[in-house]
Amino acid sequence: MQLKFLILIIFFPVVFVAQFRIDTARRVNYLAIPILFKTPETGWAYGLSASANFKTSFKNDTLTRTSVITALGIFSERQQNIQGLDATIYFPKEKYILYFNSSHSYFPDNFWGIGQNSKNTDLERYVFENVVVSSHIKRKFFKHTFFGILADYQNVFRIQYAEGGLMDSISFFGKTSYNEAGIGVSASYDTRNSTFWPTKGVFLQTQFTTYNKELASTYSFNKWTAEVRLFKQIAKGHILACQLYNYSTFGQTPYRSMATLGGAGNLRGFYTGRFRDNSMYSAIVEYRAHIYWRISACVFGGVGDVYNQPKSINTGSLKGSFGGGLRLSIIEKEKLNLRVDYGYSDNYNRGFYFTIGECF
Repeated sequence: MQLKFLILIIFFPVVFVAQFRIDTARRVNYLAIPILFKTPETGWAYGLSASANFKTSFKNDTLTRTSVITALGIFSERQQNIQGLDATIYFPKEKYILYFNSSHSYFPDNFWGIGQNSKNTDLERYVFENVVVSSHIKRKFFKHTFFGILADYQNVFRIQYAEGGLMDSISFFGKTSYNEAGIGVSASYDTRNSTFWPTKGVFLQTQFTTYNKELASTYSFNKWTAEVRLFKQIAKGHILACQLYNYSTFGQTPYRSMATLGGAGNLRGFYTGRFRDNSMYSAIVEYRAHIYWRISACVFGGVGDVYNQPKSINTGSLKGSFGGGLRLSIIEKEKLNLRVDYGYSDNYNRGFYFTIGECF
């Protein structure tokens, strides 16, 4: 009990959890979280997250994973604010899976230029505001195999940057207000035994989305992503997790849709967008281990880079980061975790991440 109490003292100044459950046949779990967290992009930030976790069939259905709908509002010490609604719905026997996301953000951000060789010292602040709405529905056609369609919309506006500064001097699409509207297709293969903390299985997915003026998009471009995730339990409570990821765009890609390296969901330690270009690739390996009670630990390392087009890929400019962290399970059965990570690349690129959910 003393160790558990000490663990709570360590974690609860960062995040205080209030959980409410309703025991119905569908076992709906309501979770309200006043959140205090930190990332290199936001500094310290605070807000509220409220979610509902449930089965669309019945509570003991082993063929259907838990669905989740989450609403949040966040404000940061850097005058950023984000409001969002996110949902992942697994229909009975997972014949259909629906993903939905909508958000609004006002976000003072950092700009270092574009490309593999932008300099750490070339830092400039700029501001943008945007609204995003996207949906993606997948249907199971074969065992573990899904095909889907998706729609994506983004409006970026109120872009402000220094006249005569670095951003003003570089040529790229998306310096002024613009719309993106696209439709696409997807294919995926998923054998993971859990959504939040898999101990075994693979997840393969590729998506292709086209944005063009006929769909009311300011710019015409295409986006292709491909991802591989592997999970293997090497001993009881010990998991090896790997991710390979590629993001490529072709055409008049606006700045906010370019590939970015770094962030809580990529190479931790790098500010999201520290390196930005038309395309990127990355590889990450994690070792996850249960320690005690609801506490787990993780060590990780990864490499990646951005590039303009395939012929410009240069392994000599490959970036890497490594680090580790702790996890506190806030919904023990589903293994939904509070995450505290520290990622490091060099003295310019390092930072803490206090967030919810895994990197991948």
